[in-house]
Amino acid sequence: MNVGFVSLGCSKNLIDTECLIGIFKDNRFQVVNEEEKADILVINTCGFIESAKEEAINTILEMAEYKKQRCQYLIVMGCLVQRYYEELVKALPEVDLFIKIEDYDKLWDKIEDLLKRGIVEKEKKKTSKKITEIPQMPMLTQQEFLNRTITTGNNYAYIKI
Repeated sequence: MNVGFVSLGCSKNLIDTECLIGIFKDNRFQVVNEEEKADILVINTCGFIESAKEEAINTILEMAEYKKQRCQYLIVMGCLVQRYYEELVKALPEVDLFIKIEDYDKLWDKIEDLLKRGIVEKEKKKTSKKITEIPQMPMLTQQEFLNRTITTGNNYAYIKI
């Protein structure tokens, strides 16, 4: 299956997106740059300022149009989802999976569940964790990091501190 990505917002989102790209590649998915060739589209959103929220919603709606063609699954993650999960679930039925930041430790499990069964349980709990309590994506060993293909090219990589 082909998977395409859209990363909006800060460099933390870009890092999270690149980590997810690596996870998809590790699971034998082909990463594509053209939305029309994607079976899965993943959007990593920002939700802190009004213009970022508008851009994220517009991008979600734009990417949802590809579900009328080849795209089978639309996945949305990031800050917008963290802040407005319940509202987004109600307002955007086109999206197959919303992933909150606090669920990044279960990220691949949720994606696998979607791909295997075509459904995902919606979260029922409200979020109230402090950002320092939210689990981060697993750290890579130096060898794992060197073996992983970074999408920003061979000369540069972002490091999450």
